[in-house]
Amino acid sequence: MYESRTATFHDEYVSLATVDGRIEANHELPENPARTPHQQYLFNDDSDITSAELHRQHGEWQLHICCTADVESDTPARAATENGTVLGVDLGVTQLAVTSTGTFWSGDECDHWRREYEKRRGDLQEHGTRWAHENIQSVGREEEGRFTQTLHRISNELVTKARENGCTVIAFENLTGIRERTGASWGHKWAFNRLYAYVEYKAEAHGLTVEQVNPENTSRRCSECGFTHPENRDGTHFECLNCEYQNDADYNAAKNIGLRYLRQN
Repeated sequence: MYESRTATFHDEYVSLATVDGRIEANHELPENPARTPHQQYLFNDDSDITSAELHRQHGEWQLHICCTADVESDTPARAATENGTVLGVDLGVTQLAVTSTGTFWSGDECDHWRREYEKRRGDLQEHGTRWAHENIQSVGREEEGRFTQTLHRISNELVTKARENGCTVIAFENLTGIRERTGASWGHKWAFNRLYAYVEYKAEAHGLTVEQVNPENTSRRCSECGFTHPENRDGTHFECLNCEYQNDADYNAAKNIGLRYLRQN
């Protein structure tokens, strides 16, 4: 019998404690796990793995995984999101921010100016003079000022969207490790943290709270049926293998962030 201290379950494999140390065993999954127990329980955020039993059958070892599932309909959570109780926000590289109400802020403008300022600094560094050094510092101040102005504008618009939709909470994904998850540069990470800080204090001025939620599988989970699978998402496009729901992947993730906050509170 295995429980949470002796077994760790991942999307592709399970890690088990043995007398000789921990071992890893891959899940044997069907080619299309849609409408199978794997989809219903193993890859479903609404079910919890409670324990597992190791059996030997026909000369092979099999791990029987025990799950509990919440059978209550998620309609109240979905309705609450549509009514604007929580505004979910997904952050990314291509789209700097996307809300669960379908508002997109592109990262193209920031990327354009970041490349422009990098080019200016590169040209100045070739001179190697004191004048060039002073101008490099000036370019840095100009760059930060431009990005700060852009992030203030986006944060103002984001808080306005929350108020227009009657939101009381703005939910972001947890920013810890966001650079690794999104493939973002240090510049993007700086922008994410600065945007969050701006939204936080501006929302507070209007009586709104800003929270962070665990981002695990928010990009892989279908916001319509709850089915979670890595192949649901292909770049910027999301198509559920279970219910065939299709939409922009970042928009789907933003809705999941809002739903996750509701389920946790």
